[in-house]
Parts: sequence; C-alpha cells; structure tokens
Amino acid sequence: MKVRLYNLVRFSEKEQRHKNLGIVVLSMVAAILILSCSSKVASDIPPDLISNKKTPSLEATDVQTSLTDSGVVKYFLTTPKLLQFDQEKDPYMEFPEGFHLQEFDENKNIISELSANYGKNFVHEKKWLATGNVVMVNNKGDTLRTEELNYLTKDDRIFTDKFVNIKKGDLDFNGTGGFESDTQMKKWTFKKTKGHIYVEDK
Repeated sequence: MKVRLYNLVRFSEKEQRHKNLGIVVLSMVAAILILSCSSKVASDIPPDLISNKKTPSLEATDVQTSLTDSGVVKYFLTTPKLLQFDQEKDPYMEFPEGFHLQEFDENKNIISELSANYGKNFVHEKKWLATGNVVMVNNKGDTLRTEELNYLTKDDRIFTDKFVNIKKGDLDFNGTGGFESDTQMKKWTFKKTKGHIYVEDK
C-alpha cells in the first residue's frame, strides 16, 4: 500500500508539473499573439488618425452666412458643415463637406462664384484653399475648373499648380504647370497652355 501510495503521489506531482508547464507555455503563446495583433492593428492605422486630432471651437451644419471685409459684405457662404479652429496659432475655418462662395461688388452684384468638395479659410492670411472638383465662374459666365485652387482675397488673386480648364465663350483653354489670375478672370496667365478657338464657317 505504501508503494502504491508513493507511486500515486509521484505521478500526481509529475502531472501537476506538466500542467503548470502547459499553463506557462499557453500564457506565453497568448502574450505573443496579443502583441502580434496589437502591432498589426497599430501599423494598419494611418498616422494621421493615430495622432491627436484637433478639436474645433465651433461646429455648425447647414450654414448660410455673410462675410464682411472692412465692415462691408463681400461674400455669401453656403456649406453643409463648418468647423472653426480659432484657438490655433493660425486660425482657420474648415469645410469638410464642401462649400459655395459668392463674391459681391460694391453694388452687391455677384461678380464671381467658387465651389469645391473641400475647403479651408485661413483668417489671418485672408486665403481660401479649395480642393476637389473646384469650379469658379465670373459674372460673364467664364468657367474655370481644376482640382485645387488658392484664393487670396486681399490681393484679389487666384492661382494653382494643377491642371486647369477654362471655357470662355467659344474658347476652350487647358493649362498645366501653373495658372494665375484675378478673381474675375479678366487677366490670367498659364505657364504651359493649349487651346481651341472655334471659327464659324461662312
């Protein structure tokens, strides 16, 4: 009986050691899997989402508002969503779902209209940045299309390094490598351009 009891005890101790070893191994495997999964998830997230996202001081939807310059109404803004960051070193407004901007002359006539899928308005610089399906039209119906446009309101100037198409009556101009103009598109220049002029046969 003692021998049998001794053998039974020794067998239980060996079994317990194997069980403990198994627990340790499983714990190590689980830890490795967790670390692997964590590393993969972190690497799959774009860096701009990992970093702290700025919190707007104001968020508004379905906005329609007038914008003034030196106390005079110069613009009328329409946007589905407006985010204002006025606590930043360089304050700006962001329009993540696009915007439409009308510009007026001193007689409150519309002289230009600008729309895009996304935009920013840098307050101190008096600069607008429009990207994605950008369209600008003057009061004569001349139409500019591009994918990115910078608009300096203080200088009444627009410019871009992207491809630009301008339709001016029967004239059709395309340009790459640089474009600059006043907002009414009365005087504009291309660095590289080509165009088509349609002449009516007589």
